[in-house]
Amino acid sequence: MTWLNLNEKHKIIAIKTVQIAFVLVVLYLILTKMLLFFAPFLAALIIALIIERPVSFMQKKFRFSRGAASAVSLFLFVILAGGLVGFLFYRLFMEVWDLTGSSGGLQHVLPRIRELIDLGGAWYSALPAEIVGAIESNLEGILAKASNAITQGINDLLNAMVTIITSLPQALLYTVITLVGAFFISRDKERIGRFVYSQMPDDWSRKIKTVKDDALLALAGYMRALLILVTISFFEVLTGYIILGVRYSFFLAVLTAVADLLPVLGPGTILIPGALLHLISGNYFLAAGFLILYIIVTVVRQFLEPRIVGGNIGLHPLVTLIFIYLGYRLFGIKGLILGPVFAVLLKSFQKAGILPSWKSAETI
Repeated sequence: MTWLNLNEKHKIIAIKTVQIAFVLVVLYLILTKMLLFFAPFLAALIIALIIERPVSFMQKKFRFSRGAASAVSLFLFVILAGGLVGFLFYRLFMEVWDLTGSSGGLQHVLPRIRELIDLGGAWYSALPAEIVGAIESNLEGILAKASNAITQGINDLLNAMVTIITSLPQALLYTVITLVGAFFISRDKERIGRFVYSQMPDDWSRKIKTVKDDALLALAGYMRALLILVTISFFEVLTGYIILGVRYSFFLAVLTAVADLLPVLGPGTILIPGALLHLISGNYFLAAGFLILYIIVTVVRQFLEPRIVGGNIGLHPLVTLIFIYLGYRLFGIKGLILGPVFAVLLKSFQKAGILPSWKSAETI
């Protein structure tokens, strides 16, 4: 059947299918390929959105000009954000530096493992000497490799932080570009908007405005939701580590909070091995503490994530969960963030009429 012989309904379906495929491909290219090249300006746009409320407040309350309000708000943002980032980087650097100087690795665990095996009594002593030797040799090899991997990982992290410090000229250039861009975007917000929309046909201008208003609001809410979840996880585990008396609590809390973004295990990538090592070492208090902390963080995360993320981006928790899973399956770890972003943009395109909307009266 040729295109000309298709009835009108089939033509509409075909056109809508092509539109959806085109939009999905464009979104994929933008979100995965082009963001890196425009990262400073994207960061500038985000900063401009963050300081928009203080700018508007200063204009209305203190009669500041748009430029003066943008400059003052941006200065306050740099002081607060720069101070916070500097403090976090300093604490993290000092603990990682101290950690690299610690000795011992996991080798102290091996004697404890042998003690536990010896508790097996007759069955272990009855094994042939070759098997006993092989068991102990393999355990020693596994522990040595694990210890080396942990040490190498810590050294790599320290080297990365040193690289950041030695790359300050380049980082300073990106920072200056970002801050200057944020100032101009904030100061000339209306002028830039009018220029961009004037380049489009009237129909597309209306649709793009709808997408911009809806998507930016939702994406800002999504990033705020992620920040809330990571912050909650960080303070949960930091408080737990401090109560348990764990060394390098700040460094471990940062690792655990970041790991909380990982699927399946999440914070278990840090807490479960930690609990196992403490259990083997005979420190049952810390082993139990790590397990309890893992349960608390996991339960809180599972309870809050669909509600906080969905509530901030205007999606049903189930839809949010589906797109988080699909994003992970399609794009890996970065898909945990890209999945809900796709959902937000698709919803905005539906609202703008670029993509067909669902036929049900009550949309999810």
